[in-house]
Amino acid sequence: MLQSKSIRLTVGMLLAAASATAMAQQAPATNGQSQASQTQPANGDALQEVTVTAQMRKQNVQDTPIAITAVNAAMLDQRNETELSDVTAQAPGVTLLPTGGAFGPGMSASIRGVGQADFDPAMSPGVGLYIDDVYYSNLTGADFDLVDLDRVEILRGPQGTLAGMNSEGGAIKLYSQKPTGSDTGSITAGYGSRSLVDLRGMADVSLIQDTLFMRVSVVSRKQDGYVQLIDYGCSHPGSGVATNAAGGNCVNGSEGATDYSGGRVALRWLASDNLEFNLTADGTSDNSGSAAVTLLKVNSNNLYNIPGIGSASQIAAATRTSPLNYTNAFVPSNPYQSYANFCGYGMTVGANGPTFSSSQECFAPASTSKVWGTNLTADWQISPDMALKSITAFREMNSYWTNDDDTSPTSASLGASQMRNHTLTQELRLSGKSGSWLDYTVGGFMLDQTTTYWSHQLLDYVPTASTPVTATSGPTGLPFEFVQDDPVFEKIYAAFANGTWHITDALDFNGGVRYTHQQLAYTYVRENPPAVQDTLGFDSIFYPGGLPSATYEGSKVDWRANLDYRWNDNIMTYASASTGFKGGGVNPRPFEASQVESFAPETLTSYEMGAKTDWLDHSLRLDLASFYEKYKNMQVTLLSCPAFSGGNAGEPCAAPVNGGDANIYGVEAEASYHLGGFTADASFSKQHFEYTTVNVLAGIPLSAQGQDFQPLKWSVGAQYEQPLWANATITPRLDWSYAAGFYTNANNDANSFNAGHQELNGRITYKNGTGNWELSLIATNLTNKLWYTSVFDLTSTEGQVYGLPAPPRTFELQFKKDFK
Repeated sequence: MLQSKSIRLTVGMLLAAASATAMAQQAPATNGQSQASQTQPANGDALQEVTVTAQMRKQNVQDTPIAITAVNAAMLDQRNETELSDVTAQAPGVTLLPTGGAFGPGMSASIRGVGQADFDPAMSPGVGLYIDDVYYSNLTGADFDLVDLDRVEILRGPQGTLAGMNSEGGAIKLYSQKPTGSDTGSITAGYGSRSLVDLRGMADVSLIQDTLFMRVSVVSRKQDGYVQLIDYGCSHPGSGVATNAAGGNCVNGSEGATDYSGGRVALRWLASDNLEFNLTADGTSDNSGSAAVTLLKVNSNNLYNIPGIGSASQIAAATRTSPLNYTNAFVPSNPYQSYANFCGYGMTVGANGPTFSSSQECFAPASTSKVWGTNLTADWQISPDMALKSITAFREMNSYWTNDDDTSPTSASLGASQMRNHTLTQELRLSGKSGSWLDYTVGGFMLDQTTTYWSHQLLDYVPTASTPVTATSGPTGLPFEFVQDDPVFEKIYAAFANGTWHITDALDFNGGVRYTHQQLAYTYVRENPPAVQDTLGFDSIFYPGGLPSATYEGSKVDWRANLDYRWNDNIMTYASASTGFKGGGVNPRPFEASQVESFAPETLTSYEMGAKTDWLDHSLRLDLASFYEKYKNMQVTLLSCPAFSGGNAGEPCAAPVNGGDANIYGVEAEASYHLGGFTADASFSKQHFEYTTVNVLAGIPLSAQGQDFQPLKWSVGAQYEQPLWANATITPRLDWSYAAGFYTNANNDANSFNAGHQELNGRITYKNGTGNWELSLIATNLTNKLWYTSVFDLTSTEGQVYGLPAPPRTFELQFKKDFK
């Protein structure tokens, strides 16, 4: 509590000092808005103003009483941020990390420690993701390329009324460039480390003068992987492990490659002076292959032995040969190598029923995604004080990936997964104002989606001697193999109202309310593996009569109350209370019928104070925020759940439960400075997590520090534009960031701790005198530090820890040409 009091006192002193300075400088501004949002300061060193729509209307980011990070297109280029996960290094309290391994191609997202790392479609994300105000409902395939964007807005804190359900931690909103009919274009080409080839292009044309415009954007990026797949038998000839290498080449391929291409076509029709339509269609094809995964540790005390560890009789009972001890010998000395063979032992049918074969079944390392969608936005200015917006969207996604979780030649844990999704959304907003005292938006939202999760899993554990293997080994007598094909149907309906009451020229009250109703229906399909289907058919071996289907239905009301006061043109302070929630549901991945358990929605109530300040004639900007959040019914995923598995702690489990309640509090700061050719920016966040109650079924200690919770982050960036001859310029830039370590399991097992890291990136750009072409040298991870985006602790079941290493140092030479 001493830390909590010191944080509150520090923020209070900062806000008080800012307020006192403001009152000493100028009188309150008029019209309830900053004058800075109406006119650009005359000072040539003034920072550029950024317009955002976080409150469903256009505002200067410094007039918006929300903790928000806004990054425009120019800054994205300067920092070389090409993917969504890149943006958050400079955003306080925000964590976006690419996933991999069993979680497939996607992203885990959290803001202020609230989010969701589980990719399963039945698990609601805790951070809302929007592109052009279209909601993206799942994390798979979500690490988008930031091609042809206008800006990124990251809203911190619960956005239950402004953004909707599943934005309890916050919301990330991407906005594309609209067609303008400017008859301009650009091409960008880059080449770099590991045979990187990056190509981008844009064209904006007028089809009908002053009426119909089109903008086309394309991207293609390819790069070799950075983790080598090594044939263990070849690299360790005396180990007794068979080799499949030919010609003495022990390298079987690589992981961590990049190979995607995509495009977007946007049409903008100005039907009349008060009616505008924007129609877009986009598609992405990603064939990058398996994410980079390496083995970090093998736990010799695991509850279940991997094939070969047990006694000879156990191995014989499982009809396997050539015992391999699963030990730390399979942890490579080179952190950018892996001995994964992507093989497992399948199931066959003999005289006594199904048994496990002595021959291996292998999947090719793979990760592919096909994503496309279209959306139509209509804006009708009904009158000078009233407008109607309609946002209609349809999206479809199909992703396939394989994972070798034992990351070794033991062939102990193998999976192949496919996720198919189609989503239809519709939103209506009626916005207006009543005189000069009220701005409002009312509306409704609908989502209808179907997601099908197919998976073929070979979980080839050998039980300990006290649990003998049987011919029909199932959940209570491992190992086992199954195929699932589970559709999940979801519908969401919501109605909302948000408004700003201009109490005085300087004081505003911002309030809102949203009602949300959620419906979910699960169908569990467990089929025999392919080798057994011809003999026994598709009926389940392990679940006689099949698993039950399940449904979930619930409603929630979110609210927001916010006061902001503009002391003068330079300083605005605010205080707010708001709520958000993440939907409930039923365990989407039961390994047996007893694991079909429901879980309740989790909720967040946040109390926040903040200040938006400009100094030195708008050349220095400092924004501050402090928050205190009450986190209820936290949803956590258990990797071991004996309470739902007949007391069997070693049985596979991936059950979501409500793990307990917690308090989260912290401070955040963002700063930027511009003087002549020099520009600098910095961010900082420090936050604390503490459980107040825990669910005994979850097995979480009261001292745990949350899951994927980063207590400290900071970043510093600077650049200088140096004039050269004939108006040409050269601009070097460096960005340095730090993120503290965190636990990836809710119970904070030591094996799940992912150490903190620092990263230094750089860029130097030469721009010619006319400004129509530029040449850049780009470097990421300049110091070539080894760090992991995440680690997976499976010691309680399979017996290992594996990690996802970030790419090593990378260079790129990039050329860009603008056409006007």
